[in-house]
Amino acid sequence: MSLEEAKAMGAFASALALFQQQVVAPKENGHVSYKSTKYDYVMLKDLIKAINEGIKGTGLAWLQDTKTNAGIVSVRTIVFHKDGYQFESSWTEIKTSGKAQDVGSAMTYARRYSLSTTFGVNSETDDDGQSANDGAPQFEQANHNQQKLLTNLFNEMAKTTGKPAKDVQKGYLGLTTIGALRHDMANSLIKLITEQLEKLTVKAGDKA
Repeated sequence: MSLEEAKAMGAFASALALFQQQVVAPKENGHVSYKSTKYDYVMLKDLIKAINEGIKGTGLAWLQDTKTNAGIVSVRTIVFHKDGYQFESSWTEIKTSGKAQDVGSAMTYARRYSLSTTFGVNSETDDDGQSANDGAPQFEQANHNQQKLLTNLFNEMAKTTGKPAKDVQKGYLGLTTIGALRHDMANSLIKLITEQLEKLTVKAGDKA
C-alpha cells in the first residue's frame, strides 16, 4: 500500500472518530410484543436518518449492497471517504422461506443490522442493562492488546524510517488517538503497518 493510501486510511479513521463524537443515538420507535417476548428497536428509517446527520462534515458517505439467492438475503455496508479510502463490512446473511413477505422482512432486518454494526450505532434494546449508558451509541473500540500492538508497530516504523514515533502515528491517524479507533479499523491498520514493515525490511536487506 502506498503512502497516499496510508494517509487516506488515516483520514478515514479521523472522519469516523468525528462521526462517533457527533452522532445522536436514534430513538427506539419500533416495538415487538409476542407472548413473553417484548423489546424495542430502532427502525431502519430512523437509523438512516441518525447516520446521515452524524456524517455531515466528515467527508464520509455510504451505500449498501443487497442480494437474494435461493431464499438467502445478503447485505453489506460500504463506507467511503472523500480522500479515497473505503471500508466494506462482511456480508450479513439471513435464510428465509423464500416467500416475498419473509424476504422483505429479512432484508429490512439485515440492512438495519449491517448498518448499525458498521457505524457502531446500537439499534436494539440490550436486556443486560444498557440504561446506565444514557442512550449513548455503542462502539466496539480497539481493545488493550490492539492498542499495545499498534504502539509497538508505530515505534518499530519510527526506528525503520528514522522519524519520530509521534510523527509516524500522526501520519496514519491524523488527530485521532489510538484509543479512539474502532476494533475493525485497528485490525486493518495493524495489517497495513505490518505489511509495510515487511516490505521495508526486504528492501533494506536487498541494499545490504
